[in-house]
Amino acid sequence: MTAALLSIGLFLVALGAFRVKREPRRLSTGWVLLAAALLLAAGSAALIGDLTAIRMTVPQMAGVTAFVLCGIGIGLVANGFIVVRREGRSLTTLSPVAVGAGLMTMGVVIAVISIAVPAPVQLTALAVLVCATGGYLVLHLIAFGGYALLYGTLPVRTDADAIVILGCGLNGRSVTPLLAGRLDRGITAYHAASAECPQPVIVTCGGQGGDEGTCEADAMARHLMDHGIPAHAIVRERYSRNTEENIRNCLRQLDIRGIPADRIRMTVVTSSFHVLRTAALTRRAGINAQVVGSHTAGYFIPAAFLREFVAVLTTHYRRTHLTTAALTVAAFTAVAAEAALPPL
Repeated sequence: MTAALLSIGLFLVALGAFRVKREPRRLSTGWVLLAAALLLAAGSAALIGDLTAIRMTVPQMAGVTAFVLCGIGIGLVANGFIVVRREGRSLTTLSPVAVGAGLMTMGVVIAVISIAVPAPVQLTALAVLVCATGGYLVLHLIAFGGYALLYGTLPVRTDADAIVILGCGLNGRSVTPLLAGRLDRGITAYHAASAECPQPVIVTCGGQGGDEGTCEADAMARHLMDHGIPAHAIVRERYSRNTEENIRNCLRQLDIRGIPADRIRMTVVTSSFHVLRTAALTRRAGINAQVVGSHTAGYFIPAAFLREFVAVLTTHYRRTHLTTAALTVAAFTAVAAEAALPPL
C-alpha cells in the first residue's frame, strides 16, 4: 500500500508538471497537484509508520484534524476583523470570518463525534455528511488557491503585442492604491514588450460605476500618461463591467486597431489573487495570453482569494457541483428515511 501511494503520487506530480508546461491555464491542474500532494503525504506517513511502528488511531487522527481546522478557523476570523477594520464591512471583507467560523464548526463536530461513546448512528451520519460537504469545499479552495500561487511564480514572457490592464474600481475620479499597483505592473510589462515588439499597445479596461466620477479606462489612461506612456499607445475599453467583458471587449478594440485575436500575443495584468481565474478566462476565449499579477497587501490576501474562489465555484466545475449535490441530497434523504423508521 505504501509503495502504491508513493508511486501514484509521483506519477501525478509528473502529470501535473506536464500539464503546467503544456497549458498552465487549466484550473483542473490544481486538483492533479493536490491529489499528488495528498497521496505523497499519506505514503510518507505510512512509510514512517512502517519504519517506527508508530500508528495513529482513528480518534487520534480525528483529534489532529479537529485541531488543525480550529486553528486555521481562528486565524481566518482574526484576519477578518483586521480586514473589516481597514477596508470596511462588505461581503468580501466578512468572508474570512464566515469561512473561519465554518472551519471551527467542522472541527468541533469532528471532535465531538470522535469522543462520543457510543455516538448515535443518525447523528454520526449527519455529521459525516456535513463534514464531507465542508471538506469538498475546502479541497476546492486548497486546489484553487495552491495552484494560483504556483501560477504566479511561472516565468513571464516579455514579448507581447498588447498589454491589457484590468480595472478594479475608482475612488471618485482617482485610481485606488490597488488599481495603481496594476497600472505600475502594466507599465513595467509595456517597457519590456517595447524592447522586443514593434509598437505594442496598452489597453485600459473598465466602465463607469454608479459611484465613480468617470470610467475606469479613462482614469487609468491618465495615470499611464502621467507616468510617461504615450497617448497613441493607449487603447481605452470603456464599457466592461466584469472580467469576461474586459477580455471580450478589449479583443474587439484591438481588432479595430488591426490586431486580430487569432494572432495576438497578450499580457494581461491584474492583481495577484485574480491571476488564475483571469488566465482560465483567456484560455476559454481561445487567445494566446499570459496573466501577471501586481502586489496585494498581505492582510487582504485571504479575503481576496476567498472572493475569487466563490467566483470560480459559480463559473467552473458545474457538472462536478451538480453531481456532488445530487449525491449529498441522496445521502441526506437516506439518513432521514433511516431516522424515521420505527425501532425494531
